[in-house]
Amino acid sequence: MKSALLSLLGLSLSGLTAQAQWVNQPIAFANTGSIPAYLDVVDATTVWTATDGLTQYVAPQLGLTTDGGQTWTVRNVPVRTNQRETITGLSALSATSAWVVTVPVDSAGSRILHTTNGGQTWTVQGRGTAFFNADSYAEVVHFFSATDGVVVGAPLTQSSGPEVYRTTDGGATWSPVTLPQALLNEYPVGIRPAVVGNTIWLATTKGRVYRSTDRGATWTVSATPTGQDPTGLAFRDAQNGLMSFLDDNGTNHLLYRTTDGGATWTPVTYAGPLHGNSLSAVPGTNQYVSVGGNLGNNDQGSSYTSNNGQTWVALESTLSHAPVEFLSSTVGWSGGFAPSLIGLRGDGVNKFTSQVLSARGTKAALQAGLTLAPNPTENGQTILRTARVFSAPAQVRVFDATGRVVAQHTWPGTNPLALDLSTHRAGLYVVEVTSPTGSIQQKVQVCY
Repeated sequence: MKSALLSLLGLSLSGLTAQAQWVNQPIAFANTGSIPAYLDVVDATTVWTATDGLTQYVAPQLGLTTDGGQTWTVRNVPVRTNQRETITGLSALSATSAWVVTVPVDSAGSRILHTTNGGQTWTVQGRGTAFFNADSYAEVVHFFSATDGVVVGAPLTQSSGPEVYRTTDGGATWSPVTLPQALLNEYPVGIRPAVVGNTIWLATTKGRVYRSTDRGATWTVSATPTGQDPTGLAFRDAQNGLMSFLDDNGTNHLLYRTTDGGATWTPVTYAGPLHGNSLSAVPGTNQYVSVGGNLGNNDQGSSYTSNNGQTWVALESTLSHAPVEFLSSTVGWSGGFAPSLIGLRGDGVNKFTSQVLSARGTKAALQAGLTLAPNPTENGQTILRTARVFSAPAQVRVFDATGRVVAQHTWPGTNPLALDLSTHRAGLYVVEVTSPTGSIQQKVQVCY
């Protein structure tokens, strides 16, 4: 009798190489040390990235691919080099249309720049109405559509909230928006905001999160207990999100979860290799990806979770990643960097090339490692084995033909699991193995 096909989603993988998950794509920035600090993935073929310009001050540049990373075009941005102006945020809508916000290092006065031809030329927007104060410091830009966008900067005073402006006409005009008051010395964190539909979330240096559900028109604020500087923020839908906090000295990063859209946050006690540099949800799935880099804390690598951050499965442990963004289970990029004797140097971008996050790819990869034998069994005894190490103990249940649970076990997968059905009548049974990320069901025939 042929064994039934295994149907398994999401049991943890081990021994995967970096080459099997990511392909590095060099970008010929003028300064080879420039790190792709900002990233915006438009679709499967179009990706924008930008350097921050702070590496021994070299004017920041943009990288653009429209063929999935086979080639990259490097563009200059018309920054004021005499003031060491640098890019602090990037938002792209297509291969031609994108926005950046900038801040001069040696002075103040942020700017909003827009291109409609892939970065060949740029137009200043909001002159005199947005970030017009000499102390303005822009941190974030995001466009929901060709017309609706929002820019966010640091508070101008200790009694104000972040400096925010909103446009509904593509940036032709900008209007100020009032946010809840900031805490003392609280500023927006310059990481990519989380966005789902019309809702946007912004993290702050005090571990708080500003949220707007109407494209930046109105805002609320919530707080995590840590009060620290988050490095990762991602939402898989309008209610469920994760926020991570980098451990500068190691890999014991903090992780918080929300199930109410960010109104409240609870700490997550997790297992497996969570990385602290950046987080991304994987649209179309219930998964998140975390990435890290070796900042002297040996946090290089990437991992994923399918159970809201409780367990993390390694993708690889050799690459150093900056920001990460996924559009689907097969479309994702991260900025790359590498440690050097003089600090950090840029290393282009990393393109995700694995099928492991997709149900089909995960199933195919794992089926070969799980066996149930003998099947059929003539004495009711059979043994479940796996060639892979689970990230967390799996739950095993055995059902009879009526759907009644006749046996259940907690199985770490490190040793074979003996299933004894000898006290039950002959017939067809279903063995179900459930990990934090999915289930497998296989039929086993008991014969006497």
